[in-house]
Amino acid sequence: MIGCSVIVPTYNRLPQLKQCLAALAALTHPNYEVIVINDGCTDGTKEYLTQLSDTRFKVVNLPQNLGVSEARNRGVAEANYPIVAFTDDDCIAEPTWVTELLKPFTNERIGFSIGATEYVAHGYCGYFPERIIQNQHGQFPGAGNIAYRKEVFAKIGGFKDEFFRLYHNEDSEFAVRAVAAGFTYVSCPAAVVFHQASTWTVRSLLNSAKNSTVWPVMKKLYPHHYRCFNPPVYWNAVVMPQEYLYLLLSPILIPLLLVRYLWHGKRDMKLFFAKWPVWLVLKRYYIYREALRQNVFIL
Repeated sequence: MIGCSVIVPTYNRLPQLKQCLAALAALTHPNYEVIVINDGCTDGTKEYLTQLSDTRFKVVNLPQNLGVSEARNRGVAEANYPIVAFTDDDCIAEPTWVTELLKPFTNERIGFSIGATEYVAHGYCGYFPERIIQNQHGQFPGAGNIAYRKEVFAKIGGFKDEFFRLYHNEDSEFAVRAVAAGFTYVSCPAAVVFHQASTWTVRSLLNSAKNSTVWPVMKKLYPHHYRCFNPPVYWNAVVMPQEYLYLLLSPILIPLLLVRYLWHGKRDMKLFFAKWPVWLVLKRYYIYREALRQNVFIL
């Protein structure tokens, strides 16, 4: 059976990492290794990793925090198998995850496969300010659940830190670059990882308003491929058009949303108004600014 190197970059999330690695140790696939990239952690992660006794686990300690892209690239360089799978330190894989994610690679034309990410558990219903991260049908290429042939990296290079790391889209850019280079992919909804529970803070929420800034850049770099994963860009020009409707209806929506927020026991008013409407306005500003810089038409 085809072997797989599972790569896990980590930075200062030891409690989540412990759950992640426990799940990876319980994978049912008979032929795999786990490469943990300690990206300059300062929270006791290095000491914890020295205690791992499972021979399938390999630890790479980086001297300082170099960023998730460089960490993943180091993992690929250390991989001993022809397929490299990625997950994040705050994800928990189902036991059959690798087996399901590798099934498409019996077809030599497949360059990568995308698994499904669910939040916390099957059917879990969360509410703001939970940070609900999902990719339930494996349609979008997030590095929390994806596998590539190593030859993809040999042909197109690795993940790019630069601009894309700042906006948490280095994994999207890499997948689009792979498609533009001629590699094909499939979705594997049966290959499931669960994103552990997380919550927004005012800072993390407002920082996330920058993430959609990537789409003017992607349109400029990959005009014929940037929409291959059905990103939230409609009519080739408008990012998340429903948010314009939210802004237009904000005098009605915000009171209703505030009632729901309070009904669910939440009381952080700074966080609430940071999202409604500050986050929406900031997102449009960042998109407009980058579209002007790139000289492309995206709203």
